[in-house]
Amino acid sequence: MEMQHLHHFIVTARLGSVGKAAEELNLTQSGISRSIRTLEDYLGLPLFKREARGVALTEFGQQLLPRAQGIWNARARTLNEMMSYKSLKSGHVEIGIHNVFAYALATETLANFAAAYPNVDMTVVTRSDPELSRRLVKEELDFGFTLFVPGFRDPRLVYESLFVLPCGTYASPNHPLAGASGVSIDVLAEQEWALAGSTALRSTFTTFFTDRGILPPARLVQSSSIALLAELVSKNRLLTVLPHVVAQAALLSGRLVPVDALETPASDPEGGLVYRPDIIRTPAVTMLMGLFRELTDRMRDVPGI
Repeated sequence: MEMQHLHHFIVTARLGSVGKAAEELNLTQSGISRSIRTLEDYLGLPLFKREARGVALTEFGQQLLPRAQGIWNARARTLNEMMSYKSLKSGHVEIGIHNVFAYALATETLANFAAAYPNVDMTVVTRSDPELSRRLVKEELDFGFTLFVPGFRDPRLVYESLFVLPCGTYASPNHPLAGASGVSIDVLAEQEWALAGSTALRSTFTTFFTDRGILPPARLVQSSSIALLAELVSKNRLLTVLPHVVAQAALLSGRLVPVDALETPASDPEGGLVYRPDIIRTPAVTMLMGLFRELTDRMRDVPGI
C-alpha cells in the first residue's frame, strides 16, 4: 500500500465520484479505479459501492476514511515541519481560535506575527471547543487558543490553562436596563437575551436561573459570531453575557455598555492553549504559541481581568 492509494481513496470518498476525483487529481479514471482496486486488494475489503450518480463508501470504507485522513494529514504536517527547519521564518501554521477571540485579543497577536514572518503561511480557523479539540486530535491544526468547556478534556491533548475571563452583563446604550442599578435576577429572567459561543454556555446560562428556582428567559438567541451578536444586541432590546475584555474590544466599543446586575448569569470561563503533545512543532508554531502566552500576560492589565 502506498500513500497515493490512500490519497486517491480520500479524494474519491469526498467527491463521491471516480470521474470527479480523476479530474481534480489530473489523472485518468482508469488510473484512479486501478489505485482503489489495489488498496481494496491489499486490505481484502470492498471500500466503495456503485450508485446511480457515482460511488458511495461501504461500511469498511467508512471505517477507513477517518484513519486515512489522519495518516494523510500527518504526512503533510511532517513534511512541512521538516522543510520549515531550512529557515526559522518559513513554513505553514494552522491554528484554531475560539469564536469570542475573533475580534478581540487574538487579532493584534496574529497581525504582529504575520508582519514579523511574511514568509510563513497562516491558516486561522474560528470555532468553539470541543470542535477545535476534535480537529487537533486529527492533526488538522497545530494548536488552539480557546475557552475550555467545563468538564471536557480530551486525554490525547494538553490543555494549558493561561487565564480566567471575568464576565459581565451587557446591553445597548438605549436598553431600559442600561442606566439601572442593582438589577435583580428576577428582572434579568424577564429579559430577552443573545449569547455567543457553544451549547455549553447556553446550558450554564439556563442552569444559573433554574438553580435559583427561577424560570429561564423565554427568548434566547445564540450566534457563533461576535460581530453578529453585536449587531443583534445593539439594534434590539437584548442582553448578553461577555468577558469584559471582549466587550471592551474595538469592534464593540460604544455599542455595548455594562448592566449593573447583582449577579451575572454565567461562570467565568477558563482558557488557554490546546495542543497535541506528540507532534513536532516548527519554529514558527513555537514562536506563535509564545506570542499567545505573552498576550495572556498583558491581559491582566485590562480592567475586569
